[in-house]
Amino acid sequence: MKNLIATLFFLFAVNASALTLEQLAFKIAYKEALKGDDKIVATFKKSNPSYRLNHYLDYALLKADMKNLPETAIEDFIKQNKKSPLNDLLNNMLTYELGKQGKWQKYLVRYKNNKGSQTKHCWYLNARIKTADTKGLPQAIQDFWMNGLSLPDACNPVFNWWEKQGYLNDKLLIKRFKLAYKVNNASTARYLASKMKKQPSWIKHALLLMKQPVKTLKKSLRWQDNKIHRELVYIRSKALSTKQPETMYSQWNALKKHYAFSAKEKATVDKNIALFAATDYLPFTIKAMKDLPPAQHDAQINAWKVRYFLYKGRWKSVYKAIKAMPAFQQNKDRWQYWLGRASAKTNRQTKAKAIFVKLAKKSNYYGFLAADHMRLPYQFCSQDIAASPITKMPENLENAFELFAVDRIALARKEWIIGYRELNTAQRRALADIAYQKGWYNKVTAIMGALNLWRNYQMRYPLAYKKEITQLANKHQLQPQWIMSIITQESAWQTDAISRADARGLMQLIDPTAKRLSKKLGLKYTGKQQLHQAYFNLQLGTFYQRELFDRFGEHPLLALSSYNAGETKANHWLHDFPTSPDIWAETIPYRETRDYMVKILTNVTIYDWLINKTPKRISYWLPTLPVDGKPIKAWPNKKVSTQTTTVRCSQ
Repeated sequence: MKNLIATLFFLFAVNASALTLEQLAFKIAYKEALKGDDKIVATFKKSNPSYRLNHYLDYALLKADMKNLPETAIEDFIKQNKKSPLNDLLNNMLTYELGKQGKWQKYLVRYKNNKGSQTKHCWYLNARIKTADTKGLPQAIQDFWMNGLSLPDACNPVFNWWEKQGYLNDKLLIKRFKLAYKVNNASTARYLASKMKKQPSWIKHALLLMKQPVKTLKKSLRWQDNKIHRELVYIRSKALSTKQPETMYSQWNALKKHYAFSAKEKATVDKNIALFAATDYLPFTIKAMKDLPPAQHDAQINAWKVRYFLYKGRWKSVYKAIKAMPAFQQNKDRWQYWLGRASAKTNRQTKAKAIFVKLAKKSNYYGFLAADHMRLPYQFCSQDIAASPITKMPENLENAFELFAVDRIALARKEWIIGYRELNTAQRRALADIAYQKGWYNKVTAIMGALNLWRNYQMRYPLAYKKEITQLANKHQLQPQWIMSIITQESAWQTDAISRADARGLMQLIDPTAKRLSKKLGLKYTGKQQLHQAYFNLQLGTFYQRELFDRFGEHPLLALSSYNAGETKANHWLHDFPTSPDIWAETIPYRETRDYMVKILTNVTIYDWLINKTPKRISYWLPTLPVDGKPIKAWPNKKVSTQTTTVRCSQ
């Protein structure tokens, strides 16, 4: 206990401005409670009997004791905390532990449905086997087994029982084999084939098509045209058309002649070939698009026609392709901008000016670009609604803010969801102000979006961690608005954000990058969780931006594209691509990266305005690209790219 007190006073000394002694003590008590230390919990509660998160310590102790199946204690907890989101968590943990330990009778009582974990559903099926509840069970197992994807090891006892009962046969194996083939799950397909007592001859063809698709598709021209061969060839052709459009373009016509594919199947592969040929800017792209039936000329095809012509610098064709779009697509800001550019390039100056003047009223990337072409002020019209005081904050929201303060953000979000429902629109607007004051910035931006207050710039673009970001940006010769714009897009200021690629924290860094950057900066790196510490993440992320600017000759677009898509791709796009920055950004093959750059450049301009009042023109961030070694130049010219602009609202 002396060590605990000493630790508390030390933490209080270094964190006095951030947390109270009570909050610091709770953080330690909660951490120890997760290890099962009930003595520290008792000590904390005795000293802080009315602390609003005391029941979280009870929860932590129950979680730590889950192997002992504390059913009665969980029931008591739920009775005492009826509106707590912890109730579902405890029930789910208990259900999982019952299944893990094979307590089948109790597991059946608690198990709800199979919409979540496949492992838990397999335990449910196994529980029915173990308790002799087998009515309708063979069909239930078959339905679950009939899946093209691999299933967890927990399912093996269930499937073994089912097979021993004589329910598995070649007919079912073939049916599941086809599902595995559709999703190109070769390992499962091979396993299923090995279980068949009598393999149909086409099974070997299917396995070869998964192993060597290009070579086998050529051989398939010697196969008989029947339903199964047609299906196999179509599925593999469809998949290959998205990965190797040039290869499929040379093979597909022969395959169409040999096999009686349906009109829909032909159109699907034809469209894939045309679209993915466009992303590689292959010479046959436009012909492949023209050969598509009219119904296939959708928004995607229309967009890629324009990009192809932009890439080739064929401005008359750009103009015609946009004018051929349906009104709903042509009137989008993106295509209006390119219609204006194409008009200017094809001696339609009056039309170009009219388009740009109208578009310049928009507070986004395309509006800012249009304003630069016309040297007009930027438009920022603020938007808000009246806030209504929250006379009594819902208990769950009080808990949420306290959990946020002590860095239990995932749990805080669960409390938030419950409490947020109790507020009306005006109160939710007031809640945004409270969340802003408490530094929960990603909730602020979420509320603004939910209330359609997209033009409440001060709230949607928080000047969070301004002091720290400014210091780090100055240290690495970057601009604070640049770092803030990246954070807004990468994590929406959510410190505990985790992406599908396991990128973490404010600036979304992955573990290997964090290790490398920490070593370079001389910082101790203790693992992924450290990336959720705001300042540590900012240190690494800002330094990484400096690295990218150095690597790509101080070019903002290259730093952005490499941050999003990787340095290899950014380098690839420096060969045989247009040098004009707006065209270069539009013709990048990756939709995610195109949209990413558009959003970041919008963000950085808005942040520049919020910080400096007179923002740099967006052209400042858009010098020409050093494609094929060409020197970087100001764009569209030095005078515009070095200007700041005034801001007005003329709605």
